[in-house]
Amino acid sequence: MTSRRDFLSLAAAAGLAACSDQQPAAPAGPPPETAKTHRWHLRYAPRMGLLGQEISVDQHLEIYADYGFRQFEYNGLPRNHSLAEAEEIRKKMDSLSMEMGVFVVNSGGWRGDALVDRKFHSGFLADVKTAVEYHQVMRNRWATVTTGLSVDYLSLDRQTANVVEGLKQAAELLEGTELTLVLEPLNFLVDHAGYHVVTSEHGARIIDAVDSPQVKLLFDVYHQQISEGNLVNNIRRYWDQIAYFQAGDVPGRKEPGTGEIRYQRVFREIYEKGFEGIVGMEHGLSIPGREGLEKCFEEYRKADTWS
Repeated sequence: MTSRRDFLSLAAAAGLAACSDQQPAAPAGPPPETAKTHRWHLRYAPRMGLLGQEISVDQHLEIYADYGFRQFEYNGLPRNHSLAEAEEIRKKMDSLSMEMGVFVVNSGGWRGDALVDRKFHSGFLADVKTAVEYHQVMRNRWATVTTGLSVDYLSLDRQTANVVEGLKQAAELLEGTELTLVLEPLNFLVDHAGYHVVTSEHGARIIDAVDSPQVKLLFDVYHQQISEGNLVNNIRRYWDQIAYFQAGDVPGRKEPGTGEIRYQRVFREIYEKGFEGIVGMEHGLSIPGREGLEKCFEEYRKADTWS
């Protein structure tokens, strides 16, 4: 599979390379009965590529639908597929009654379109225009944006102001669409050294300054556990700014149940606060192939079960 650095250069924050250690293998045979009967509290979305790049988009969608999921996310969509190919994916989605979550809008600074420096804003806004074109085909409601790495020739306050300015301009391009850009804080301790927006507080402050209903916060539980912990309190504190969630356990960035996060409590909080959006499964598998996929989905079922 693509290395993590190469993928970040192409598709930003994280995605297919989050499980670069996996050996692709498609499940065979019908899913277990629990996959058919469990009534999900939240709308979980497996990411495209969870089973490896040798498994086609259509095959991924069929497998996810067989296991009862009606949502998926695909970070690499605009860079991996033409608009005509996106139309075919849309047809497959429609045949399975599926909805798409996020894709990544910009390369987050690894390819020169960081938001922290105004000289890169033209490239970022060009990516937003492309994202709108794909949104019109896919009819997804959210797309991820990243700020990129901090630079040493501007103050942190100036960089944050530049991020706000760039997102305000992006919001103008979204007028008349149903697309919302979700800004993602990323951890700098494990995965993204030097990244500009790390904490929920910093991200929420930017969202408030942009002041647009079409620019919100992506709360990735994996990143925020590493960066700040205090997950439930921060979800409560920044609830009005959050429009999208992603999951992954710590350490290792695998499915819930493999690390330290008590996901049943996190998911219950999100549900009881009335969240109706998508929770992206933005991680790898602890075990490859059919066994790993079934283990992953079973762990989600456990974390999604409470009285």
